Amino acid sequence: MSGTTPGSRKASMSDVADLAGVSAMTVSNVINRPEVVSEATRVKVHAAMRELRYRNNLVARSLRLAQPRQIAYVLPAQDSVGNQYMDAFVHDLAAGCQAVDRNLTLVAVRGTEALMRACEDLYFGQSAAGFVISNLGPDDPRPVGLRKRGIPFAAYGRTAEAFASPWSWVEADAAQGIAMAVDHVADRGHRELAFVGAAPGIVTMAQREIGYREACERRGLTSSLARIVQCGRDLETGVRVAADLLDAPVPPTAIICVSDPLAAGAVITLQSRGLVPGRDAAVTGYDDTTLTKFGTVGISSVRQPSAAIAAELVRLVIERPETPEHVLLPPSLVERSSTDPAV
Repeated sequence: MSGTTPGSRKASMSDVADLAGVSAMTVSNVINRPEVVSEATRVKVHAAMRELRYRNNLVARSLRLAQPRQIAYVLPAQDSVGNQYMDAFVHDLAAGCQAVDRNLTLVAVRGTEALMRACEDLYFGQSAAGFVISNLGPDDPRPVGLRKRGIPFAAYGRTAEAFASPWSWVEADAAQGIAMAVDHVADRGHRELAFVGAAPGIVTMAQREIGYREACERRGLTSSLARIVQCGRDLETGVRVAADLLDAPVPPTAIICVSDPLAAGAVITLQSRGLVPGRDAAVTGYDDTTLTKFGTVGISSVRQPSAAIAAELVRLVIERPETPEHVLLPPSLVERSSTDPAV
């Protein structure tokens, strides 16, 4: 197709995209938000527009610019034991939306195909400008499905493709977070560590195990590499696993947990045996939830930058960068009495 002739069909955005070898969304970005598109791509799209004598429909453009004010968050499945961190994250995501004059809407549809239909209805029906998904599995079909349909989204967390994935994602550096906990207890003289809550099938948990292994190897804590426990992440499991570890011939003097409920369970076990967390054995958690401040013991815990993660996700949904962004944000360690040897 070369331009138009009287009575012929006018060139569409899809025609321009096909000729330029890009997506229709990229053509839309060149027209409406050229700053997010590379110069080379802009030149290619403009050349195709000239060849096809394409003129953007001003009415359609005005409709596109009047983007919906809603950003949709696909709720993860309910956790049977609760997930205080993700509950708090929803509040941070709502605040992140409001900070840029957007509102958060929640999607609770289950099943990939049903979810894709719901997302299509919301996006193409002008009810949502884009989506945030979380709790991704290694081969999660949702980002693939959304990308295939041309629906804008950003993922909280990576799949197995990690930095090769053709979509944007954000997460805290889980490996760094656990490494900080290992360094913290090692600096306090602990040489016999245990890692509790390993789950290789979950990407972020696999990253936490990687952080533990690398930090132990770096610090020369070779015996600690044999104490990696695969288990659930609830409080009851923490009680049981800590008891098993303490009954071992060479018990750990520091227990690094992948969740605060596990750490709280470990603290309960220590106290039930007349041991003082921090003085007799160190315990660290992850996520810095309200469980870290129960009773007389404060639990040292890795804090994820939840508000910053939420803000980045909102930005990526709104800006829709042509080149996917993979954002790793640094966590921090909040120190409390569970790792204080002077308690």
